[in-house]
Amino acid sequence: MLFILLTGLVGLAAAFHFALRARKESLGFIKGMAVATLCGTLAASCADVGATLYAAEKSFDKGEGSEQAMHLVVEGLAESTSPGILGFSFLALSAMLVAVGQRRLDERTAA
Repeated sequence: MLFILLTGLVGLAAAFHFALRARKESLGFIKGMAVATLCGTLAASCADVGATLYAAEKSFDKGEGSEQAMHLVVEGLAESTSPGILGFSFLALSAMLVAVGQRRLDERTAA
């Protein structure tokens, strides 16, 4: 989650700067940070799902029954959405700011 937070904040700050200044040179960096945020989000979500399934498997091994294992799976999968919520929120906000900056850039180059 820390990686998502860092890349998301840096990307969001760069997108905000682009929305204010609208310089085409900034777009490559913003896209790179967006890809890093996306990959970090997917990796963290996969790690969370893996940890959930590992804990459920250990529950089966201890003989705690399928009801306890299913409870672990449902609760774990619900918690596994946290990286997606954070990461995709950063990406959505960054995309909105890039759209504002792109609009300003298009307006400036058309004049």
